[in-house]
This record gives sequence, structure tokens and C-alpha cells, in this order.
Amino acid sequence: MQFFAFLGAPASRWYALLAGLLALSITAAAQTKPLTINEAVALAREKNRDLQIANLAVAKASQHTREARGAALPTVSGFGQYAYNFQRPVSFLPGSFAGLADNQIATLRVGGDQTFVGSVGVYQPLFQAGVKSGIRAAGIDEVRSTADAAVTASNVVTAVRKAYLNVLITDEQLRLQQQSLGRNVQALHDARSLLLQGRASRVDTLRAYVNVENLRPEILRLSNGIGIAKTILATTIGLDADHPLTLQDSLHFDAKSQPLTTEQAYALALENRAELRQLKLTEELNQEQIRQAAAAGRPQLAATGLVQTQAQAYNLRLGDYQWPVSSYLGVQVAVPLYSGGRVLARVAQARITRQQTERGLANQQELIRAEVLTSVSSVQEARRRVETQQQTVGAAALGYRITRDRWRAGMASRLDLTDAELALTRTKLGYLQAVYDYQTATIDLDRAVGRTTPQ
Repeated sequence: MQFFAFLGAPASRWYALLAGLLALSITAAAQTKPLTINEAVALAREKNRDLQIANLAVAKASQHTREARGAALPTVSGFGQYAYNFQRPVSFLPGSFAGLADNQIATLRVGGDQTFVGSVGVYQPLFQAGVKSGIRAAGIDEVRSTADAAVTASNVVTAVRKAYLNVLITDEQLRLQQQSLGRNVQALHDARSLLLQGRASRVDTLRAYVNVENLRPEILRLSNGIGIAKTILATTIGLDADHPLTLQDSLHFDAKSQPLTTEQAYALALENRAELRQLKLTEELNQEQIRQAAAAGRPQLAATGLVQTQAQAYNLRLGDYQWPVSSYLGVQVAVPLYSGGRVLARVAQARITRQQTERGLANQQELIRAEVLTSVSSVQEARRRVETQQQTVGAAALGYRITRDRWRAGMASRLDLTDAELALTRTKLGYLQAVYDYQTATIDLDRAVGRTTPQ
């Protein structure tokens, strides 16, 4: 306590400062928490802006369904009016009523200068062919908007997974180039030692130096590329572009995984693809739209009612007014007789739209089939490349070690060592690229068969 007093500040303030610093450190640690690919996908489902827009479209469609159901419910409206008559309304009467000739018109001003009118009206549809179709169409459209959101979610998941892999491969490429730099730095050190011993030429030392310096720009490019790839990943997820990201997963190849056959993949696609559900629902919606268009040419029946009161006087003493009430309850029938062929034209347009959807569905099925065939083939080809590259990496590493030992013993040239190191680096990069291609092809296959969750 004396220490805080010595610093000239109350102890409570220092405790508050320390608590604030601790909270900031906890927040920073939370922001840089290692992120797995599954966590990245889950975060994108929550924060991706395109998916949020799609979910709002679902909510909007739900309200449209609610509106459509309201068309079958009664409509109740109230009306009120106050008017001040500077000149009272005129009524026209036959002349005989006022002692005039029969061919004359008598005018009579009636009523007071203060006028009040109030009414409540009710309108209840009893038979309207388009109401039920409208409700069904709105419900189908709501389900279809959910399928639209599923399509968007599938695209977002695919984009996030690929962006995650781009960060991983760039980081792995940087690591391999740094390893190559380390080997070349060691070779440069060995060349300088051999030069001092008179067992190597200046050309070998110069070549080793050039190889080292040539690697530095590539390392700089990859270092910058990691930042760019993380920015793209953060934006795809729905985070701020400068949000810090630390990835937990790594590029790997699971040799035990069993790839799907073409038949299995196509069967899954027909069952899971949201685009197919979307088009099938559109077909149902088109059928309801045909019924709605045809309903415009059918009779409509509704019940109507009205309760009204009004009063007039020469003052605003409302308590002295008389409020006579009038009311009625009736049935209203509307029978379309002729509309210039517009109803028939609308029905024809709706039928053509349905035919377009049917052909679009058939075309989409063929496109999905082609996408599945391509994706399965790509996975199989990438898998074979990974298996081949696994063996090549071991052979290249052994070749480099043998060539390095031979060069140190003076039995191989500097050019042989450079070629062996370059072959090792290229082989490792080739294996890394094969694993990346395999993972990317697997993501494309998941998209093709309608999987929205990483396997």
C-alpha cells in the first residue's frame, strides 16, 4: 500500500489498471486461439454475410406465407370523419314541395354546421379460388428459400475450406523453402571451408552463394502470401480482414480413407443436392401459379357488413347529439365476364414457366452427373499422385544425402550437389502439391454430392 501511495495514485486505480491489462491479454489470447477447419466452417455459418442474407430471405418468405394466410381471414376496417360546413349541404326537391311549379326545382339546405360520421366494416371472403393456391404457393416458396439458403451454405463451406487449405499450403511451401535455404547455407559454409583447405574452387563457393541468395526472394514472397491467404480466409468466414488467425490443422493424406465410387457419389448427389430440391419445389410452385392465374377468371363470393352512425348539430356539445345507427349484412358476388384474353394469357405464361423449370431440372441433373464424374476422377488421380510422390520423396532425400557425402569427400562436383538439393526440394513441393490437390478434389467432391460438413 505504501508503494502505491509513493507512486501518487490510489491502490484501487492500480488494481483496476492491472485488471484491464489482464482482460486485454485474455481477449488477445482468445482472438489468436488455434482454429481448426471444422471451427472455421462453423464460424462462417454464423458470420458469413452471404449466408446471413440468405437466412434473411428465409425469414422474409416466412412473413410472405403469413401474409398469404391473411387473405382467407376477415378484413375489419374502421372509418371516422369530422367536417365543418361553412355552407350546409343542399338537397334538391320537386318544385311542388315548396309551392313552385312542377317544372321547377326547389333547393333546401339541411343539417348542421358540425358533422360527425363513424363506421366499422367487415369483409370476409367465402369463395375465392386463388386464396388456397396463394397460401400453398407461399408455403412452397418458403421451403424453396430454405433450399436457396442451403445452396449458399454449401458454397460458403466450400469456399472456407479451400481458403483454409490455401493458408496451409502457403505455410508448408514456406517451411520447405526455409529448409532448402538451410541446406544451401550449410553447403555454402562447407564450400568456404573446403576453399580454405584448397579442396574446392572459388566457382563452387560463388555458385553456393548465388543459390542461397536466389532463395531469399521466394521466402519473402511466401511470407507475404501467408498474410494475403489469411486475409482472404478471414473475409470468407465473415470476420474483419485484419482479424488475427492461427490455424491448427495441417495438410495430410489419409491412406486409409475409402473414396466413393461414381455410382455412390451420384446417388448421394441426387439425394442431397439442394439445387435439385430447389428446382423440384419450383415445379410445385409453378403448378400453384397456374392455378392462381386460372382463378382470376372464376367467380368470387364474399360476405360484407357495415355498422355506421352519424350526427349533425350547430355546436360541439357531443353529449346532446343524437347518434342514429344504420347497419347491414350482405353477400357480394363478382363474376368476371371478359378481360380481353388476359387471364388465358397469364395461364399460358405460367404453363410455359413450368415447362422451363422441368427442362432446367433435367439439365441440372445432367450437370450434377458430370460434376460428380469429374470430381471422383480428380480424387482418384490426386490420390495416385500422392502415393507416387510419397515414394519419390524418400528416394530424393536418400540421393541428396549420398551426393552431399560424396561432395564432401571430393567424389562429386558442386553441380551434382546443387542438382540433388534442387531435386529434393522439387520432390517435396510436388508431394505437398499432390496432397493439396487431393484435399481440394475431396472438397469439390463433397460439394458435388451435397455434403455441407467436412468429412
